[in-house]
Formats: sequence, C-alpha cells, structure tokens
Amino acid sequence: MRDQMTPPATLPAPPSPSPATRRRRSPGGRLLRSRLGRLLRWLLPRLVTVLSRVLALTCRFEFLGKEHEDRIVLGGGQIIFAGLHESMMLLPYHFRDRPGGLVMVSRSRDGDVIADTIERFGLRAVRGSSGRDGGDALRAMIDGLRARPVSAGIIVDGPRGPALVAKSGAVVLARETGLPIVPGTWWARPVLRVGSWDRTLVPLPFSRVVFAFEEPIFVRADATEADISGHRQELTRRLLTARARSQEACATISPGR
Repeated sequence: MRDQMTPPATLPAPPSPSPATRRRRSPGGRLLRSRLGRLLRWLLPRLVTVLSRVLALTCRFEFLGKEHEDRIVLGGGQIIFAGLHESMMLLPYHFRDRPGGLVMVSRSRDGDVIADTIERFGLRAVRGSSGRDGGDALRAMIDGLRARPVSAGIIVDGPRGPALVAKSGAVVLARETGLPIVPGTWWARPVLRVGSWDRTLVPLPFSRVVFAFEEPIFVRADATEADISGHRQELTRRLLTARARSQEACATISPGR
C-alpha cells in the first residue's frame, strides 16, 4: 500500500540551451539584424545630409576670426582644419565649397556613416585614426596633400575621446606637410546635445550658429617629440578658446534676434 502511495520520482528538467546554441537556432534573427543594419547604414548618411542642409538653410550664421582661415585659403593656400568631435554636424556643409578636401575618419561603424556623409558634400574620406590604422591614414593624408592643392580636416579628439582634448595627429601632419593648423569650432542657440560620449551638438532649425576660428599654428619640419607635445597642448587651448568665444557670442544674442 505504501508503495502505491509513493509519489512518482520527479524527472530532471532538460538543460537550457547555451547562448551559442540559441544563436545557432535563430538564423532568421541574424538575417533580420543584418538587413536592418544594412538599411540603417544606407539610410543614416542620407538623413544626416538632408538634416545638415536643412539646418544650414534655416539657421543664421556668424563667423568670428574667419580671417585666420580666409587669409590662407582665399590666397590659394592649403590648411589643416582642426575641429572637435561634438561639432561634426555642420562641418561638412561648411566645407562643401572645397571639393576634394581630405578628412580623416575612423574605421568604426560610426565612421562608416561619417565617411559616406562627408563624401556627399564633395569631400574625400581617408579612413583611420589615432587608435586604429592611424599610421596608414596619416601617410595617405600626407601623400594626398602633397599631390593636390587641397586642404585637410581632422577631428582632433576622436574617435573615442577624451572629449575636448586634442591628440597629436594634426600636429604631426602639419610637421610633415608644412601646412598651418587652423583651429575652429561652433556653438548654437538653441542647441540640442546627443547623449553620446562627445555630446554631439545638433542646432535646431532657425538657430543662430556662431563659428569661431583661432590663429593658425605652424609646426617646424624639425619639431621634436617635446615640440609636438607642446603644440598639441596649444591646439587644445586654442580650440577651447574658440569654443568659449562662440558660446559667449550665442549667450549675448537675444532669442528673437
């Protein structure tokens, strides 16, 4: 009787599939993610290009220290423009009238979007950065600047930061080519800030945008590593000065102006 009332033994639960097994069992999910990724990769540069053009057409622009750039460029010279990662939104549009200009862009996924976007403004992306394939990219920039009378652009605190701190790539490029570095950036009012590591600036339609440029930095061909470090720190200082000047100019402008 006791044997009849003994509850049946509980069977062990089947083991849960490992993450690797689950991934192998969902080819449809991988295909969907792959297709979605390709769609976003195709769509984002087009959206950013359209947004940049709309903003450029509706915003009101002011320029501080533009003579530092114009004195060289309008005289037929070449420059190395040094900007900040947070300001990338409007930079391709600003340089749209300089076809063939070289811009160093990282080999990251974000860099794919940036490269496609700047090429839609007639600029040429040179892939690489201070972190990945930087040597090859820098050599390509040097060769390109020596071969053709174009200017170059480098986001000096990219691709991973720290934000607002210049790396040495622009200074080395200036030493190897003899071209001056022109630091510049912009601010806007009103402006949105994206929640990325650099807090990318996105002006609203009809914002007032103030570009600020600082005096060029010239680097001697025989500059030592200590000289490079000093110029890098000076580049950071001038970019922060330009940033502060553009912020102050925006702050003094009434919203209804």
